[in-house]
Amino acid sequence: MNTLYEHPSVPRPLAILVLALALFGCGSGNTPQTHIAAGKEALAKKDPKAALVSFKNALQLDPDATEARFLLGKVLLVTGDPSTAASELSRALEGKYDSDLVVPQLAEAWLRAGDYKKVVNTYDNFSLKSKEANASLKTSLATAWGALGNKTKAEKALAAALEAKPDFGPARVLKARALASASDVDGAKALIQQVLAVDANDHEAWHILGQLEVFFKKNTVASNESFRKALAINPSFIPSHLSLISAALAAKDIPGAKAQAERLRSILPKHPQTVFVDAQIAFAEKDWGKAKELSQQLMKFGSSHVGVLQFSGAVEGQAGSLVVAESRFVKALQIDPTLPVARRNLGQTYLRLGQPQRALEVVQPLLGPDSPYADAHAVAGDAYLRLNRPADAEAAFLRAAALDPGNERVSTAIALAQLSKGNPDGAFSQLGEIAGRTKDTFADQALVSARLKRREFDAALAAVDSMAKKQPNDASAPELRGRIYLERRDYAAARLAFEQALKIDPQLFAATANLAALDGLEGKPAQARARFEAVVKADAKNHFARMALADILSRSGAPLDEVKAVLRDAITAAPTEAAPRLQMIDLLLKKRQYKEAIAVAQDAAAAMPNDMAVLDAVGRAQMETGDVEQAVSTFRRMASIDQNPALAYVRLADVYKANGKRAAAETALRKAIELQPDLLEAQQQLIEILINANRTKDALAIARQLQQRNPKDSVGYAFEALIHKKSKAPDELVATYRRALAVPGGSPDLARLLYTALLGLKRDAEADRFAEGWIKEHPQDVAFDYQMAVTALTRSDLVQAETRLRRVLSQRPNNPLALNNLAWVLAVQEKPGAIEFAQKAVNLMPDRPALIDTLAMALAADKQYAKALELQKTAVALALKDSGLRLNLAKIALKAGDKTLAKTELEALRAVGPSLPFHDEVKQLLQSI
Repeated sequence: MNTLYEHPSVPRPLAILVLALALFGCGSGNTPQTHIAAGKEALAKKDPKAALVSFKNALQLDPDATEARFLLGKVLLVTGDPSTAASELSRALEGKYDSDLVVPQLAEAWLRAGDYKKVVNTYDNFSLKSKEANASLKTSLATAWGALGNKTKAEKALAAALEAKPDFGPARVLKARALASASDVDGAKALIQQVLAVDANDHEAWHILGQLEVFFKKNTVASNESFRKALAINPSFIPSHLSLISAALAAKDIPGAKAQAERLRSILPKHPQTVFVDAQIAFAEKDWGKAKELSQQLMKFGSSHVGVLQFSGAVEGQAGSLVVAESRFVKALQIDPTLPVARRNLGQTYLRLGQPQRALEVVQPLLGPDSPYADAHAVAGDAYLRLNRPADAEAAFLRAAALDPGNERVSTAIALAQLSKGNPDGAFSQLGEIAGRTKDTFADQALVSARLKRREFDAALAAVDSMAKKQPNDASAPELRGRIYLERRDYAAARLAFEQALKIDPQLFAATANLAALDGLEGKPAQARARFEAVVKADAKNHFARMALADILSRSGAPLDEVKAVLRDAITAAPTEAAPRLQMIDLLLKKRQYKEAIAVAQDAAAAMPNDMAVLDAVGRAQMETGDVEQAVSTFRRMASIDQNPALAYVRLADVYKANGKRAAAETALRKAIELQPDLLEAQQQLIEILINANRTKDALAIARQLQQRNPKDSVGYAFEALIHKKSKAPDELVATYRRALAVPGGSPDLARLLYTALLGLKRDAEADRFAEGWIKEHPQDVAFDYQMAVTALTRSDLVQAETRLRRVLSQRPNNPLALNNLAWVLAVQEKPGAIEFAQKAVNLMPDRPALIDTLAMALAADKQYAKALELQKTAVALALKDSGLRLNLAKIALKAGDKTLAKTELEALRAVGPSLPFHDEVKQLLQSI
């Protein structure tokens, strides 16, 4: 009858078909009295169809016969028509029929129709005279609050139900559900057995017992027996029919599922649930056309019912309508955030849409230490792989394997454990043997993540080949192959792999996004743009494609209005999604369109008043416009409603610092660190406040706590070095970095930090000795080599700078900063190739004014003044406050013969006054005009 938290019967790929909640129900002479009596007799004989006819006949003779109307509502509820039942029961209540009889039935009818808000809005503070009636009403309230995600109110209502009648069966059954949701399976089972000891004919108790057996004990024989007992007591109890059908589908027993569906059809031939069962079976038989047709019928019956939404999402995902699938799963989770099937399938949808971070976020609630959801951990593992976090991926697959004893997954877990214990040969041998003997790709995925963690790319690719042989019509393997090639920087092979993935699954947006990224690396922004435009044309609701298109346009220097138009379309396509609105706000803030940014942020807050990212954007926009009080109010609101408000306190600290309130800023930052000890942004800001207040000892304590927590991370040591630098303690600064480099497995970033620190202390000889020794021992440390090139530039040693930059580019051919610097070095030396390198850098990062400046300089050196002038104007437009860019614009204008433009720019620079670093040069240039 009542449910607090429902779970799918089978947590496996076929579990998307499993929906434990029923679609719309669980719940004569010629005088009215004669028909009412006949109806009651039919009910006693368990013949609800005959009772239905009798009560309708009574109402035809006397529409004001409130008893007949009440009984009709009860029968409609029993026969699975809760919406009509609610209508009849409401009319009986209006006719002054006994509220102790009507109200519990009416609340249950609304509940079964999925109208949870009506239940809580109408009866949250309502009580009845009869203890049993009150217990029933409070049980329905508890169920409704649970479905709406308010655990506190659900528990309160359930406690009230049990207080009214401690032995009330439905309330105890609901309590058992709550215990099961809290992983107290034995407690839940004991409570159900107590209910059955009092009333062996409680069909719902038998049903819950079956769910406990299948979910937590994996005992399908016992669970099916319990479901059949429930149906023997109440043949029209839809949830037990569904569970038996789901069990048959999970066992791939299609004939058995059809036979059980036929039994349901014989009882409820026209019920929407019958359509639902037919849709399930069509899905299992991979009859996608029929499944989609039936799912669309179901959406007409129950577009706000979580079961319908989950199933429709699965069908749309299978049909390739990923954005529609996403919207279905999101809506289901908005109604009931506890749905594991919706979370797992939404995570898989985000993976196909190329959104691994969002996939990880959505399954996060299913990844706790007591989580029974193996598939959720597998989704997390896949997401970690896509985020280039192989160690986390391996851990997730290990957890998934330990949770699911089927399909060789326990053996996979054992093999992975061997790997973590330092036995790679044995582990890889076991994983390879498991992958070879099973059709499941789980071991292959685990093998890929383990190989990638060790950066063994060839072995990882071999594991992907094994996956592809098992599932040649699945795009996952070629898409994964493409990501491996990306990691090893074999862009041509990566492109072929992503193209192969799209041939198999044209809707796989992740592959499209990666191909567009490759287009950008190869200086083909128009091709990347065309890809996203094609996706938008094929699927107008794909806001991810619109956002990517806006990003491409922005980085290509498209007009602001054009970019905004694309983002407005993305917001229209997904009005309940925060991401397009946030991208619009960030764009407007970057372009200094503060007034419009505030307007968009306020619209976003109105649409999503409790979205933390939106509120953060509102606060940042308010800070940019100088509206301090409103920014403080916004961040305080964030802190009051966010479950983890650490970021809100950091933002508050920003506001306080900007207004000179250092003590308030320190308090806010300490609160942020208390809430999230590893929040580096808060640590850094607090250290800066303490340094500025000459509280060196307190600042050092924070830095050393970070070092103890993460001894291999460079952050804690960098903070300590910063403290010594501010305190003018150079020896302690250098000693800090040398101590850090002595930690085995420490970050190579520390070497660069030590090198730059020595240079900053004017200890150049010591810096050079260290650098030569480091690069000799670590020849593949490209970042350090690049740092040495930058140092050579600062020393005007162009020969060494060129040598090192070319070496960097031999290993990182698409490093835009190295390309830009090499272009500058060549241009200054009047060597060929400057324009080519500068153009490639700009193609990779089109919106960087410094890179555009270099390209303009190279073109001017080649006497291509017209092109150089237009480019330099673009660079200035992107950074209006950069005086250096304006000076270069004036110089190019002079070379191009445009003295008017040159004079205008130079006069503006001279007006800045002597504080301008190149004030004298500006005066000289003006005198030359």
